Amino acid sequence: MPTLNWIGKEKVLNHHRDVPFKVLEHKYGFNKTDGEVKDAVNSGNKIIHGDNLEALKSLLPEYEGKIKCIYIDPPYNTGNENWVYNDNVNHPKIKKWLGQVVGSESDDLSRHDKWLCMMYPRLKLLHKLLSIEGAIFISIDDNEQANLKLICDEIFGISNFAASIPWRKRTAKSDVPFGISQDYESILCYSKKGKFYAAIEGRERKYYTTPDFPNRQWRVHDLTKQTTAKERPNSFFTIVNPKNGQEFPANPLRTWAITKETFPEYLADDRIVFPGDYNFLNVTKPVLRYWKDDDRKNTGGNFGFVAMSTNLPKNVGMTQDGTKEITAIFGEKKFSFPKPSTLIQYLINAIITSNNNAIVLDSFAGSGTSAHAVLNLNKLDGGNRKFILVEMEDYANTITAERVKRVIKGYGDKEGTGGSFDYYELGKPLFTGENNEFLNEEVDISKIREYIWYSETRKAFAQPEVKTETPYFLGKKEGTAYYFIYEKESLTTLDYDTLSIIKTRAGQYVIYADNCLLPKDFMMKKNIVFKKIPRDVTRF
Repeated sequence: MPTLNWIGKEKVLNHHRDVPFKVLEHKYGFNKTDGEVKDAVNSGNKIIHGDNLEALKSLLPEYEGKIKCIYIDPPYNTGNENWVYNDNVNHPKIKKWLGQVVGSESDDLSRHDKWLCMMYPRLKLLHKLLSIEGAIFISIDDNEQANLKLICDEIFGISNFAASIPWRKRTAKSDVPFGISQDYESILCYSKKGKFYAAIEGRERKYYTTPDFPNRQWRVHDLTKQTTAKERPNSFFTIVNPKNGQEFPANPLRTWAITKETFPEYLADDRIVFPGDYNFLNVTKPVLRYWKDDDRKNTGGNFGFVAMSTNLPKNVGMTQDGTKEITAIFGEKKFSFPKPSTLIQYLINAIITSNNNAIVLDSFAGSGTSAHAVLNLNKLDGGNRKFILVEMEDYANTITAERVKRVIKGYGDKEGTGGSFDYYELGKPLFTGENNEFLNEEVDISKIREYIWYSETRKAFAQPEVKTETPYFLGKKEGTAYYFIYEKESLTTLDYDTLSIIKTRAGQYVIYADNCLLPKDFMMKKNIVFKKIPRDVTRF
């Protein structure tokens, strides 16, 4: 597989592992009734202000492998310095980061090298967060589209490339070099491991309930296929209605979708509907019957959905629609070149395996369009989708979160969608010291416990409900019980007295403490693994 090399690549290939793990500090909650509240509303919707590289790292313990839909609209690297969101990698925060990570080479990096150094570790973390059944959509224009495609092939796998979807951003022509107006952008789409299936639900399809099938809704589908008699001779035959003997010859240019051999099976399963069978069906030739309760099956026999096309419908909107939306919300143009919420809404809704409880992540949140799209969808179908937004700029609260507040409560003549969210800032790092060798005692113990559990199990932490257990107990997974014996004000020791407080029976015990006084042969016999704090705490 072709790979892309650039100056500084070797410095960022594994940089996502070196990113400091920071905890999220809750600032306020928001709901439609009370507005801003001090306590967390715990709706699952989050807006995070902070560097998205660090924020993505902080999301791993709770969300690795759980995000069904990721949409990002990263900087296009145009070099335009005048946007509210600086669409270039000369942003001072990114320049500082490049200097720290890439080193002195950063002075010689081209604009494209810098952009790739910025994007690569972020995409690595997004890949970790994406569900095996999920998809990522990335908006980009021609400045970096070719480069983005190559690094996504490398990170997500070329076999998981789903499509490059053209999106028409405008109709007005502009005076540009070469006299060619760039009216389209691309939306790259990848799956996690080939499991992604995109389709648009046939919401306008007509389903019927009839006396012969009173408890099963059904619809009909064309019985012909775009194949010729020469290509499929076994599908070129005359269908006879057994009820009245009426014949329906096959079209030599569009044969039946079934064969002469399988026709009796379809007939016996009540899959064939003939003209006149129902007086409300205006059909002139046999059609196939499909059951609504089968519509959400995957591609095998799934005719309740139509595959998503790269030819996006016109109603997904253009940049001007996004601008009108922002202006209607704030009363002025607060953000340049925003995506319309209808576009993001369409993409989210295309992932049928991501049901209406799916989590949607946008780590380049900008004006908050992705949250707007999620809230709109939930209002339309009563869903309970969740959104997570990350925005590094200072307008994260005044524009990103403020837009979401107004969408929830309503603005202008638009009725509010309802909903709620919690707002966070990136907080303290979990490790301190020149080489991150110490646990940060200023971090709440609950956050440390979440981290330890995730580092061991790669699963989200849930407080154990075993009332007889010691508070040091983290949980049990696959026959192993985990304990984190840690006190901020004193050293802890794993000894015989400590073992007396352990109540859970397990095949193996992983126990963290500051010191251990148990003999090695005793620990081997009892399947006890001791891990020293902080030396043996995994950094990921």
